[in-house]
Amino acid sequence: MKKTIIMAFCAALCISLCGCDNSGSSNSDTSKPVNSTPADNSSSSDSSSSDPSETKTVSQKAQQVLSDVEFPSMVEVTADKLNVYFGIDEADVEEFSVYICGSGAAPDEFGIFVAKDSDAAKRIKDALDARVESQYTTFESYTPDAMYRFDDDFVEQNGNTVIYAICDNNEKAKEILK
Repeated sequence: MKKTIIMAFCAALCISLCGCDNSGSSNSDTSKPVNSTPADNSSSSDSSSSDPSETKTVSQKAQQVLSDVEFPSMVEVTADKLNVYFGIDEADVEEFSVYICGSGAAPDEFGIFVAKDSDAAKRIKDALDARVESQYTTFESYTPDAMYRFDDDFVEQNGNTVIYAICDNNEKAKEILK
């Protein structure tokens, strides 16, 4: 019975994610920064991309995680789905980039959020802590072979920025997202 419920949940998740990937609307890419700033031209020729002090945008950090860490098929979560998946109020978020497993068959996901203020950052962190706990509970009987991904998962807040990851290489993801 438990597996049937989980499979139904995963199927519903997969179907809902298919609707998230429609980029026909001009406002569909809501994960871009709300208050974007010009790119820092000083680091464009810098080859030390692993330097954690290097200034990168939220989107650039997410793209680097996608390229440097092995993931199953991942889909980007848009602003209108933040509350659905994470219980995060869109009004608390200034900028973000978050990806989840597109099939719903693996617990892999990661994200970086820049909150409007410290109170919003705390709410985002609390929501992500709850999300990770929920994912653990969901996947511990569904995919026991994938549970090692939770061994060093993390949710961290630094000022108004909150990062998290559940993946094959959480240490690498953390290094990039910080």
